[in-house]
Order: sequence, then structure tokens, then C-alpha cells
Amino acid sequence: MAIFGNLNHMSLGDLLPLLSVQDGALEIFNLEQHPRVTLYFSGGLLQCLYVGGRPAEPLQARGIVGHLVAARRGSFEFAPGARTRRCDRPLGWPLDRLLLATVTVQDEIEGLERSLPHPDTVFALTAERAPEDARLSDFWQRAAALLRRGASARELARRLGMPLEHARYYMLKLRQLELLAPVRARGGQERRSSAAARLLGSLRRRFFGDRQAWNH
Repeated sequence: MAIFGNLNHMSLGDLLPLLSVQDGALEIFNLEQHPRVTLYFSGGLLQCLYVGGRPAEPLQARGIVGHLVAARRGSFEFAPGARTRRCDRPLGWPLDRLLLATVTVQDEIEGLERSLPHPDTVFALTAERAPEDARLSDFWQRAAALLRRGASARELARRLGMPLEHARYYMLKLRQLELLAPVRARGGQERRSSAAARLLGSLRRRFFGDRQAWNH
């Protein structure tokens, strides 16, 4: 049976239990932050997620599902029996667990809002071990190359195609595991501090150097 409607009347969280017993494709469009998103279901599993016509990596797919569960604007249409498009890495996520994990992360992000790092603070890796948690491990593997040289949550969100709040959340988690540390505050604070330090050093050399000369 075809299902269609609007997310402000029926959220993705309400849809997923209905789709757990059907095979097909759910198209979601008219979204604010994403182009057309297509989710393919088979055997009670989310097998593949396409965004803008391209398959999403697991890390990106988690972020998009989280955004869709919270979205209250957008239209959807479910085509029963639609065959899954080719995925190099099928997701194979049970819908009940996916919904629970997504809601849990969204609630945790809201609860940690004041603790999340500023989007423009630059962080770098302090260790080369991947975390055991699968979600954090996916983020670590995708972001490690960027974090070795230093990157902000805003840059990671843009480069990895994920929501900014999710990038901030994952970076907070890695910092709590002592795998990540800030190297420069937002707005180039480190550069300003360095300039101030150079100026202070110059003044010290000028005045204290002269005082030492007077003492002699």
C-alpha cells in the first residue's frame, strides 16, 4: 500500500514502525537542509539511504536519519516493492534499533547543548586508537585525517556531509575519551594571544633590559 503525506502530520519516527513490515522505498523531499532523500527498506532493515541521488556513508546516514526524525517540514511518499538501489556498503540496520538509537542521540545532544564545543574551535587528535563504540568509530575513521592536522566541527560537518550538531557531539565524546584536544579557540584567539605575547616580550626586553643596564 502506498503511503504519502507531510512530516508535520506524521513524523519519520511514526513511519518507521509501519515500514518495518514492508519492503520498498521512502522518498522524502521539500526539506530545509537536504535535497531529496530516499530510504530503501527490506526485511525490516534500512538497507540503503540516498541523498541527492548518491548513497550515504553510515556516518552520514545516521546524521540524516537523526535530522529526519526531528524534522517537521517536508513531504514523503512510500513506494511498496521498489527494489533497493545498489549500495557498496549496505547498512542493514534494524528499524526498531535505529529509531531507539537515533532518539537517544538526539535527546543526549539536547541535554549536552551547553557542553558541546563551539563550531569554530579547532581540535586535533591526541591518540591514534579508534573508540570501541561503533558510532564513534565511524566518525573517528572518517574524520581522523582531518583531525590530525586540526579541524573544527563546522569544517568536519561540511566535509563529511553531516549535521553540525552531530559533529559537535562526536567531538565532545572523543574529547571525553581523551582522544581529542582543542588546539585553537574560535576566531583565531591563539594567533591574537601569540601576537600579544610577542608584544609583551618586546616591552619586557626594552624596559627590563634597560633596568639591568642601569644596575650595572
